[in-house]
Amino acid sequence: MDSRQQYKAFISYSHKDRKIAEWLHRALETYRAPRALTKARDGASAGALRPIFRDREELSASSNLSEVIQDALDRSEALIVLCSPFSAASRWVDQEVAHVIERGDVARIICLITPETPADATLDSVLPGALRAALPEGVEPLAVDLRPNGDGRRLARLKIAARLLDVSLDQLVQRDARRRLQVMTAFTAAAVVVSVGMGAMTVLTLQSRKVARAQRDETEALVAYMLGDLREQLEPVGRLDVLDGVGGRVLAYYAKASEDRLDDKALAQRAKAQTLLGTIREQRSDWKGAEDAFAQAAATTHALVQRDPNNGERIFDEAQNVFWVAYMKQRRGDPAAAERGFKRYEELARRLVALDPNRSEWRIEVAYANSNLGTLMFKQGRPAEALAAFRKALVVQEAELARAPGNNARVSDSANTRAWVADSLLMMGRPSEAYVEREAATRLLARATAASPGDKRLAAKNVASLSALARLELDLGREAQARTHAASALKALSELAALDPTNARWREHLLIARLDTVDIEAWSGATGLAKAKAIHTEAIAELAKIRTGQSAQVWRPDLDGRLKQQAVVLATLDGDAKRARDLAQALLGEIHAAPSAREGRQDLSAQEGFANLEAGRPDAAIALLAPKRQALPPGTLDNLARAYAATGRMAEARAIVIELQKHGYAHPAFLAFWKESALGGAVSREAL
Repeated sequence: MDSRQQYKAFISYSHKDRKIAEWLHRALETYRAPRALTKARDGASAGALRPIFRDREELSASSNLSEVIQDALDRSEALIVLCSPFSAASRWVDQEVAHVIERGDVARIICLITPETPADATLDSVLPGALRAALPEGVEPLAVDLRPNGDGRRLARLKIAARLLDVSLDQLVQRDARRRLQVMTAFTAAAVVVSVGMGAMTVLTLQSRKVARAQRDETEALVAYMLGDLREQLEPVGRLDVLDGVGGRVLAYYAKASEDRLDDKALAQRAKAQTLLGTIREQRSDWKGAEDAFAQAAATTHALVQRDPNNGERIFDEAQNVFWVAYMKQRRGDPAAAERGFKRYEELARRLVALDPNRSEWRIEVAYANSNLGTLMFKQGRPAEALAAFRKALVVQEAELARAPGNNARVSDSANTRAWVADSLLMMGRPSEAYVEREAATRLLARATAASPGDKRLAAKNVASLSALARLELDLGREAQARTHAASALKALSELAALDPTNARWREHLLIARLDTVDIEAWSGATGLAKAKAIHTEAIAELAKIRTGQSAQVWRPDLDGRLKQQAVVLATLDGDAKRARDLAQALLGEIHAAPSAREGRQDLSAQEGFANLEAGRPDAAIALLAPKRQALPPGTLDNLARAYAATGRMAEARAIVIELQKHGYAHPAFLAFWKESALGGAVSREAL
């Protein structure tokens, strides 16, 4: 057994980066791993990040690594490379990296970009030459970014610790947040108790109205902190339990005072606490509890507006609660009440603008109100009305973007609404017009991403938009463009997923990008079909890996359903009609067994119509899809037309086909089927 000193990591750096190396050494060796993790790994050593090898004093004057350094590298579980222009030019750093690579341990290497590295420098430009040469083209190693717009020191330490401890980043982030937030919440709660106690003692002992009011103001200020800054710190880390405690303590404080003794400021604070509790309950799927909390908050803010109808802050608070009440009506299956609420929300937003047209945060509320209306209508299968609402929202958002072209929030607003416009047009069977809007959204996001390379959330939106653009290009028969954009999206999503493997949403987007590739390759001849089948098999395995915990029980039409639908298409293209029919029948069974999802019924209807058609039940497909004729995307309209043709209703089939042609629909499946159909080649590329 080797009794020599083993190291958790070896830090390789240029002497010009010594300060950050010293910080990293200290930060890792003093990191206290979660107790539960330590127990799970059988002993304290499993959760410790020590010792870390940093000093290079043992180096000899020779041009090669000393035996001491080679030995330390061999006995280190990981190599952390401080990447900077200095280390990229360092002979020692390059030799240390080369030594690890020669032993076949590239996966052990973790890169950390130093704070002094220029903001516009890419990771590739500051990698040691040996590492850059060893990596496959387009692949980057795990990297942590300490530059001003990067990860920050706390997250950087957690990312490296997660890698060294072989646990998920999310596990450490949540546990670190719990430590910090427990201290913060305990301090806040104690401060509230002390403040309330001191206020009561002051009133009782001094009977001084002036002193009592001052003490109460201090308590109100603390409550405002809990509902403002503290809430903003808690929400990003998803700590619903702590947020729940914050809101509960605030309500408990106000419960001690009778309604008639609370002034308007205190009532407004209480309403904010109720809104906070409502958002927590909504995230926990407690629809009834959330609706009750929002309703109480809305009643209070409405009364405050009645007393002071020209107070913009009060109107703004009421608008937020009106939105939440309407949203809960939508979630609980009452679209009529939801629509009334969203329209009321728009009225309040316009009142705000009338009070002060110069406040951008009030002007944008009008857009949000219309966007919510549009989303509701879209999900009800009312695409024409949804389109009108989205266009109204876009007018406001484009104006705001013109005022602040560098504001990424405004870019995201405008791009998101353009995406909804595109989806509405697509649901109306107008893919050419949808493409124009989707392309505009993609251009907006691409420019913003290029200007803010460190904003990964913006980058994810950009890639998602690029994927949607590729799907539309396939609908329009532009296979070459679709293939190029899908490949770019797949590459970018692979990089994002590698950056943070714990980000479940990015992994889902990566899976969807693979499914897009299956759709494109399936229609590219025998070679493309073989590639599509291989990628489809990989996608099934990836979905199984993504599914953990409760998510494993959720059947999703965009993942499970789409995979099954593709399996039917691949079997058909492979000439196995019986297998295609059996798979279609199995898909029908899964759709019928899936829980009723109010917000996803349109997707389920589209897949159910497809499955009925492919299972040899065209009449069932017609019965399901024909009543929704005015709100079906092109692919589903094509299936309806095929169902009509299968039952001999050729005139109805022809009308749909001609309408799809008119709007530019030229998906390879559409062209291939109808060229060989009884319509006698009415569909062709030349006709488009």
